[in-house]
Amino acid sequence: MTTPLEQAERLLADLVSFPTVTGLPNGDMIAYIKSYLENLGIPVMLDPHEDGTRFNLFATIGSGDCDGIILSGHTDVVPATGDGWSRDPFVLHKQDGRLYGRGAVDMKGFLATALAMAPAFKAAEDKLSMPLHYAFTFDEEVGSFGAAQMPDFLRRMGIKPALAIIGEPTGMRPFIGHKGGLELVAEIRGSAGHASDPRGKVNALYYAARLITYIEQVAARLADAPVPDSPFDPPYTTLSVGHIEGGEARNIVPDYCRFLWEIRPLPGDDAYAILADIKAYIADELVPEMQAILADAGISITEISWCPGMEARATSSAASLIARLWTNEAPSVVSFGTDGGHYQQAGMETIVFGPGGMDEMHQPDEFIEVDAIKQGLAFLENLLRYAQEPPQQGHISPSGDNS
Repeated sequence: MTTPLEQAERLLADLVSFPTVTGLPNGDMIAYIKSYLENLGIPVMLDPHEDGTRFNLFATIGSGDCDGIILSGHTDVVPATGDGWSRDPFVLHKQDGRLYGRGAVDMKGFLATALAMAPAFKAAEDKLSMPLHYAFTFDEEVGSFGAAQMPDFLRRMGIKPALAIIGEPTGMRPFIGHKGGLELVAEIRGSAGHASDPRGKVNALYYAARLITYIEQVAARLADAPVPDSPFDPPYTTLSVGHIEGGEARNIVPDYCRFLWEIRPLPGDDAYAILADIKAYIADELVPEMQAILADAGISITEISWCPGMEARATSSAASLIARLWTNEAPSVVSFGTDGGHYQQAGMETIVFGPGGMDEMHQPDEFIEVDAIKQGLAFLENLLRYAQEPPQQGHISPSGDNS
C-alpha cells in the first residue's frame, strides 16, 4: 500500500515535469490534477483566464455546517534556464534527503503534499463537520493574477470559506501579514534627432530621469517617516525602479524610454494615493514642458498587477488554528507578497504557512527536504482530525475565539 509520503513524492515528480513557467499555459498540469482528484470522486471546478490557456482549479471535499478551510497554492514557477543547474530542472531528482527540481519548494511541494492527503480527506468526507477546499491558482509569481480572480469566482459559486492557508514555503512557521505590490510600467514618448542639435527635440531619457528622481524622492519621504511599532522590516512603504530601456545610440536624441517600477505598500498605506501623487507630478510638471516642444510628447503609466497586502492579525482564527494544530511560535510578517492578500480582502482570515525553506526559492538546484514533506503531511493529518470534530467541541470561530 502506498504511503502518503510515497504518494507525495510521486505526485511531486509529475508536477515538476510540467514546465508551468509563470505567464505560460498551465492547462496540462491542471488537467493532470483534475483527473487525479476526479478519479478519487472529488468534484473539480476550473476558472480560466480570459485567454483560455491558464486556469485556476477549485475542489471541495465535504460539506458540514461550517464555512470551511481553503488550502491555497500556485501552480506557476519562475523560469529555469539551465544556468547553474546540475541537472534538468523539470525532472525531479532525489539525493541525500532532498528532492530537486524547479518548483519543488515554491510551491509544488505543497501542492503534492495536499494532493497526497486527498484520499484520506475523501475517505473521511462523511465525518467532516466543515468542507476542505483546494484552490490552486496561476501566475502568482508575476502579480497573483489567478488569485485576483478567486473572490469573484467564489461569489459566483456561492462558496464562503472562513479561512485560507497559503502553503508558501515558510519552514512551517506562521506568517500573518505582508506588504502589497503595485507593479507598473512608465513609457515616455519624445522626439528623435541628431544629438549635435537637440533644439526642438524632447529627450525621452531626460524626462525619464526626472520622473525616476521624483519616484526616488517619494520613496525617501516615506523612509523618513517609518510607522512606529510596525512589524514590517523596513517599517515603511517602499518604491523601486528595476529596469529601464531606451535610446538607440550616443549621437541620437532618444524619442522613447520605458522603465519598470513598483510600489510595495504597508497594509495600512494606500498605494493608489502614492501613485496619484506621482501622476500629478507628471501631469503638472513634466508633460506641459514636453508638449510645449512637441504636442504628441507624453508620459503614460500602465498598471501591470496589484497584489493587496495582508494585514497582520495576530489573534485571527487562522493564527489560532496554526497555534492549535502545529506551533505556538509567535506569528511574524514578510515583505514579499502572496496570494493571501486577495483572500483576506474577500473576508477570509488568512495565514501563510507551509513546508520547505524560503532560502531555497528561486534558486538553481531548487529543492525541498523530504523531512519538510513529512512535516506538511503531519500538519494536514492534524487538520483532518480537527475538521472531524463537532463544532461545539472547540472549532475556532472567524474572530479567533474558541466556540
